[in-house]
Amino acid sequence: MDIAILLFLIVINGVFAMSEIALMTAKKSRLQKLAAEGSSSAAKAIKLAEEPTQFLSTVQIGITVIGILNGILGEAALAGPISELIVSLGVPITIAPTISTISTVVIITYISIVIGELVPKRIAQFHAERISTLIAPLISVLASISRPFVFLLSISTDAILRLLGRSNQDEVSITEDDIQALLNEGSEQGVIEKQEHNMMRNIFHLDDRKVASLMTPRSELVYFDTEQSWDENLPKLLRSDYSIYPVTRGGMDNVLGFTTSRFLLKASHQEHGTKWLMRNLLPCLTILENKFGSQLLELLRTTGEEIALVVDEYGDAQGIVTQKDLLEALAGEFKSENPNDSWAEQISEQEWILDGSIPITVLKDTLCLASLPEEKKADYQTLTGMFMWLTSNVPAIGDSIQYQDWNFEVLSVDNNRANKVRVTYQVFDS
Repeated sequence: MDIAILLFLIVINGVFAMSEIALMTAKKSRLQKLAAEGSSSAAKAIKLAEEPTQFLSTVQIGITVIGILNGILGEAALAGPISELIVSLGVPITIAPTISTISTVVIITYISIVIGELVPKRIAQFHAERISTLIAPLISVLASISRPFVFLLSISTDAILRLLGRSNQDEVSITEDDIQALLNEGSEQGVIEKQEHNMMRNIFHLDDRKVASLMTPRSELVYFDTEQSWDENLPKLLRSDYSIYPVTRGGMDNVLGFTTSRFLLKASHQEHGTKWLMRNLLPCLTILENKFGSQLLELLRTTGEEIALVVDEYGDAQGIVTQKDLLEALAGEFKSENPNDSWAEQISEQEWILDGSIPITVLKDTLCLASLPEEKKADYQTLTGMFMWLTSNVPAIGDSIQYQDWNFEVLSVDNNRANKVRVTYQVFDS
């Protein structure tokens, strides 16, 4: 009978241990959903989780009382039979009680740890929300019964925490790293699709990316110059794949606004095409090149415009950025009909051909790099910028740098920037 009671107490101890882990690890969002669906147990679990000192004190009282009872009953239930067994094996009766006591402690401790602690806690980790809702009513009742003792323990605990500079009101805030870790775990387990994971990760990266890394740089722009004739403007416009163009007076140092291919087509059939085009210009929004992607998103969202002119601190045009650039920053690069326009072309498992304008965030994802050399100190935004920083010079054909077993070699240059860069995986001697 005593052994049955002892095992029962160990199981009850396991229930307390299980409830502690379940209530501490249960996801509040899931419990809130269950509570909204009418689960009173989930509501009680949320209340207990919001008052950790209250329920932890209740659990600790239960575990402590059971531990004391286990010691008393264990001695009574096991010491005698074990002592008799030891004597029957020829052990002197003078030392049999000592061996019996040690054996009793070892047996009870082993069973208590396995059945009363480890197994219940592992189960609680696997089914935290379900166990929380099942156990919350019982813990709530026990908390009410033991309220005077819990009150005393709570006061003592809070007083000590205040002396240590902490408060029971302090909450552990969820960081961006925590959310990204959950996203990585969900992607690895197949709960989140890879593309969904990439998009959510890119949303976080958007607040780290400068507008300069999103824009089409000035050197690549095609524009309509009002000081040139249509015969001079049309050939370069027809060679372009863009659908929206800056309209300038004398070049990119004086941008008047923007126009589209459709408006250019209409204007080309007007008697005074340039004047008609000037009357129908799209507004010229401007944004500093060192602003972040999230700020650009807010600007385009609030104004309803599709394009903005990127300027430096002196007001000089550095490029243009569009809604499509933002969408690519979130969803990934859109495949172009011209393979030369792609940021990254994989030649083999150990070789890539990269565009010099590839943003560093995309570069790191492509090569699975956690960081790039001196990127925080230098604050460069593209692969070309990385070359300029590390070589202290304008990129030239044949320039190369090594970083973490990757060799970067400039294959071609265009307008003082690296146009194409070969990246090969090599193991360098340390």
